Amino acid sequence: MSKHSEDPSKGVKVQKRKVASSASTSSSSSTHQQLMNQATKMKRTKINEMKKQKQDFFKRINYSHLFTVVVLPVLAVLYVVLCKQSIVPENEKTLYFTCIYYNITMLAFTSGYHKYFAHNSFKVKIEILKYYFCIFGSSCGLGSIRWWAGLHRAHHHFTDDTERDPYSIKRGFLFSHYAWLLKKPKLTKFYLDFLEQEFPEHPENQKVENEIILDKEMDTEYNVEDIIRQDYDESLRNLLMWQQKTYLFWFFVTTILIPAFITKYVCDDSIVHGVLYPGVLRMFLCQQSLLSTESVCHLKRIHVTIPTQPFNDKNSSTNCNNPLVSFLTYGQSHQNYHHEFPHDYRVDNSYLTYDPTKWFIWVLEKLGAVDELSRTPDNLIVQLKLQQQQQIINRTKSQLNWGTPISKLPLISPTDFKKIISSTSNKDRIYIVIQNIIHDITPFMDQHPGGVALLKASHGKDATKAFYGGVYGHSTAAVNLLATMRIGVLDDGDHEEVWRRVAREESEVSNSTDSRPGNHHTAEAA
Repeated sequence: MSKHSEDPSKGVKVQKRKVASSASTSSSSSTHQQLMNQATKMKRTKINEMKKQKQDFFKRINYSHLFTVVVLPVLAVLYVVLCKQSIVPENEKTLYFTCIYYNITMLAFTSGYHKYFAHNSFKVKIEILKYYFCIFGSSCGLGSIRWWAGLHRAHHHFTDDTERDPYSIKRGFLFSHYAWLLKKPKLTKFYLDFLEQEFPEHPENQKVENEIILDKEMDTEYNVEDIIRQDYDESLRNLLMWQQKTYLFWFFVTTILIPAFITKYVCDDSIVHGVLYPGVLRMFLCQQSLLSTESVCHLKRIHVTIPTQPFNDKNSSTNCNNPLVSFLTYGQSHQNYHHEFPHDYRVDNSYLTYDPTKWFIWVLEKLGAVDELSRTPDNLIVQLKLQQQQQIINRTKSQLNWGTPISKLPLISPTDFKKIISSTSNKDRIYIVIQNIIHDITPFMDQHPGGVALLKASHGKDATKAFYGGVYGHSTAAVNLLATMRIGVLDDGDHEEVWRRVAREESEVSNSTDSRPGNHHTAEAA
């Protein structure tokens, strides 16, 4: 009976263990399945994200620029290398035509795309000139006028902003020079809105304004010039929309057809050489000249360009004072000037500056083809230069030791001053008074050219006359050094000279009060 009673109990125990083992296995299997499902879900999410990034990457590629800026130049270079062609046309006529065509297309871009459409630097009187800008400017392969000029205005509005400046130098040299063309911006809506604001595609609002103005005509306050300008702006808008739609066609005509035709039938050369030299390689050279203004001329680290910022150092734009860079950028290397005076048709107000665009526009004005040239007054240019120089001076001054300002020095009565100089603790120090300012010149006494004896002879005395010419007329450097040794103002009741000096130091009085008959020159005047 004992065995019988034990066996069932053992069986129960075994059965219980089996149940526990089954539950544990089921729980472990369930947990494992959950982990597998979670891992699979994460893997699918990551794969979807990678697919989306890949799709976004291909969506953001600017394929027209990829073709004009990368594919065509690479094919041209490969042809030159593999077919062992000269990088410069061997046919003399083709060489001359390539040089002439380079200038024709560059002037169409710099004068038209840039100065006329982007900055309104002048007004065109002959309609055919606008079409010259539109058609031959397309041959540089940098996009339509509306697109390029709109982004260029954004560059001026948001210089160095890593998000809103379309080719910010802060995103790297390669980006500002090349990559921005190949990749569409992330802030697509922002740029589309900006383009619509600068170059409206839908002029309905403008038409409503015209109707309102026509109503004002009934009140005899109608302005003819306003209507003329509005008509002029509307014709420009229509021209820009036409060029945007036909840009690729004109690019093909001016980069392939015209060079090939003239090279074949005028220069007596092959069609291939026409497409190669005045076509693609000329376009590539134009692109490098134009793109360098936004990369090389914004990169301060390239010291071979001798970068200067005479007008504003708050952004990255510089004047690259290097003839080679000026030639490379087709005279557009003075970007610091251009960013401060963007509407000026010149890149600098100097006659000696290399600037083909300026002289081309000037000739057009003399021929009566353009008018209303925007010229920055020389007075304004000089003012800004002086302001920038003053800011640099102020920054430098703030880093130097000019001594304690007189207005912050303590007042010391003659009695207290006598106690100071007669004190045992100060027996090795030398104090002198110059223009009522007490100076502790002990740190300098061993370096004084006149010797320590001369300084000790002036200890505790007024040495104004001796300092300002009675014994030796000290230099401005000596005056500045003396200012660093100020310790107090001698309160003898005559504060007029002291406060005049305070006013002069703080630029609160005019130069006419700097000196008076019978008074000694101040440190600033010296």
